[in-house]
Amino acid sequence: MFEACEIASFLKGRLVGEKGTGFTAIRSVMDSLPGHLAIVLSKQDLKRINECQADIIIGPEDILSSKARSKVIVDQLNTGLMNQLLRTYKVEKYQLHDQGNVSEFPDVYIGKHTRIGKGCHFMPGVKIMNGVEVGDNVAIHANTVIKEGTVIGNNVTIDSNNSIGNYSFEYMLDANQAYERLESIGRVIIEDNVEIGANNTIDRGTLGDTVIGYGTKIDNLVQIGHDCQIGKHCLMISQSGIAGHSRLGNRVIVHGQVAIAGHLSIGDNSVIQGKSGVSRSCGPNSKLFGYPARDSREYMKSLATLHALSSQNTTGDARQTRTPLRSRSKIRKVLDVIFSS
Repeated sequence: MFEACEIASFLKGRLVGEKGTGFTAIRSVMDSLPGHLAIVLSKQDLKRINECQADIIIGPEDILSSKARSKVIVDQLNTGLMNQLLRTYKVEKYQLHDQGNVSEFPDVYIGKHTRIGKGCHFMPGVKIMNGVEVGDNVAIHANTVIKEGTVIGNNVTIDSNNSIGNYSFEYMLDANQAYERLESIGRVIIEDNVEIGANNTIDRGTLGDTVIGYGTKIDNLVQIGHDCQIGKHCLMISQSGIAGHSRLGNRVIVHGQVAIAGHLSIGDNSVIQGKSGVSRSCGPNSKLFGYPARDSREYMKSLATLHALSSQNTTGDARQTRTPLRSRSKIRKVLDVIFSS
């Protein structure tokens, strides 16, 4: 599509290395596939720069230590110019210049350049956009939208009113210090035997992929952010949400109304109890509860201690409601423990 020298000129950057290097895909810095173009978007990307397998990499001076054949040095990314590059790539990748309905199902839209497997069933109002791949024995219920480039495996059930492959919530400040959304060119990949309830939203990756692992089950009203990796055989229960770039291991259970912050990792076989707010990564077999979420047994012990301390000296004369100074000091210490996560 473009060579390194053309990209450097377009982005007003400085080229170090080979001028004629081309690329077949734009991927994240952490992608292990060779032959692609990578863009540094965060400090986390810079930490992995020496592991990057890209042939072309765009970013600040720190990328000079990378193994890429061509390095485009840009002190500060121009979001407008970057979006032009990404949109051009996206249009070509998913052939968005050539659209139309090729569906044989009544009241169903299926875009061009799609691949539909055997034994699929689509209800009225379903829209499957350009470049989507659907495996065998897939059922998609009414009014669900599957956006360009999404990959769906075999034996998948998707209930009504889902939106899959939405823009990522990835914003950068422009020259006027206003937020501008970065064009998202990644995909959503739904592996085999996944079930997705109604009214869910799953965002596509900004540069990489959002992945829903084999056998995972998702309830209604769940939000999955861009570039998230959901492991195998996970359960995500209603009104839970996971922010961008976070990872769930295998067999993780996320109960209702749980919020998981971005760029976190939750270990295999972990359980996050309802209404918890997870702000830190945790290892395998964790059981979390509370806000901020921590080990559920420790959290409950802390709450029990706090309750016991706060109720001291209130069982006698109703007028003796003032907590002694020593007890107030203990309460303060317990509160510090609860909110230390």
